[in-house]
Amino acid sequence: MNDAEGDPVAEAAARLEAAVERLSRAMANRPVPAQAAEGQDTAAAREAVAALAARLDDTIARLRGVLGEEA
Repeated sequence: MNDAEGDPVAEAAARLEAAVERLSRAMANRPVPAQAAEGQDTAAAREAVAALAARLDDTIARLRGVLGEEA
């Protein structure tokens, strides 16, 4: 039996955990750009990571607000 069954907050937390796991797998399995493979870091890759981090920070802040926690 699923612990989250019937509890909407627990179900949402389980979906969030699953999404983080999928994101982790996707990041681990993505192909390495040719420039990065040659040791050349690109500004575009850094910008993409920064944009994703900002989105995740915003999502975490919203989650804390919903749960009534201070950031």
